[in-house]
Amino acid sequence: MKRKIIYLICYLAYSSIYIARVNLSMASPTLVSTEMLDTEKVGLLFGAFAAVFAVGRLINGIFSDKAQPFIMISGGLLLCALSNILFGFFPPFIGMLLLWSVNAYAQSMLWGSMISMMSTLYDESTAKKRTAFLSTTVAVGNIIGILLCIWLVANFGVKYAFIIPGIITLVLGFVALFAMHGVSPCGGDKKHLTLQELLCNKELCTLCVPAFLHGILKENISNWMAMYVFVTYTVDLGSSAYSLLLIPAFGFVGRVVHQVLYRCANENEHRVSFVGFAMAVAFSLMLVFKVSALYSVLCLTMLYGVISMINTSFLSIYPHRYRHEGNVSSVGGIIDFVTYLGAAAGSVLYGTLIKHFGYSAMFISFAIFSMLGMIIIFKFADIKRGKKQ
Repeated sequence: MKRKIIYLICYLAYSSIYIARVNLSMASPTLVSTEMLDTEKVGLLFGAFAAVFAVGRLINGIFSDKAQPFIMISGGLLLCALSNILFGFFPPFIGMLLLWSVNAYAQSMLWGSMISMMSTLYDESTAKKRTAFLSTTVAVGNIIGILLCIWLVANFGVKYAFIIPGIITLVLGFVALFAMHGVSPCGGDKKHLTLQELLCNKELCTLCVPAFLHGILKENISNWMAMYVFVTYTVDLGSSAYSLLLIPAFGFVGRVVHQVLYRCANENEHRVSFVGFAMAVAFSLMLVFKVSALYSVLCLTMLYGVISMINTSFLSIYPHRYRHEGNVSSVGGIIDFVTYLGAAAGSVLYGTLIKHFGYSAMFISFAIFSMLGMIIIFKFADIKRGKKQ
């Protein structure tokens, strides 16, 4: 029973931090239209979040292999709450940048401890399944966050799109503090591979390149989706936001479909990633053509779904290969580090690129990056043999 309660709290907690992240994306059209920010500043906020989250995942990935999970998870939630609530008072831009960076570091404290706990609470096969399903919190959090932020902005004002998510994470932080006390991390009593040893692992280092590339797409689809539909098709925020619910919904579908493809691929996550990158090339190129708002939303929906499949392979399945070394969290942290470095680079790049060249330039770059990821996975991973390492 305690395992079920802890798993439920993990699910709610990780969903909540996506509510406290997607709120900036949903609030950005209002912030830009009221001239509180411009697209370059929004891009800097997205980029700062991704860069700090990347560094935080590397640091906290290592800590989480040994640190008590309740400390990392509750601490991250409480810090996330504080930064969101203060952000809602809209200090000068440098203050907003600092607070959103604190939010990023706080959110980086959770995932490593959660997947480490999965390895503690379950056998290897069950831990992979539980972790894969836990990744659906990304979609669930985005869906709830979009709906909540639309309602808050329309009825109470844009500042409440940050204050209310802050309160939600605050409550869950205290719940996690008491419920998870006494649960040990996976690698607490094991001899770990050092960071240097992990970075000398050829397979892991090779995988970091497509992880970087998929990170550019994953976060920047979420970051710019509302602004793209709002600006390109001149629809109001409420209409565009409700249609964008399809995007995280298909993120959920993509993560569920991953499990079917994973079994069909002889439990080889690299094969699933290859298929995902191939499909991402097609949907990115389709987005270059501006047929209608519905057409664009559907293409974004399918693109986000296949990128979610890749994300599940990289961050939910692959790290469990290092279970017996006690490095599940560390490996997940390294992969997430390069994923969010990609997201940071893309966020800053696209803030300027969109301003001067429009959204088509972003979608063409998506196709190029997906093609590179597909080539690297095919050339260096074990997809041809379908071998489970």
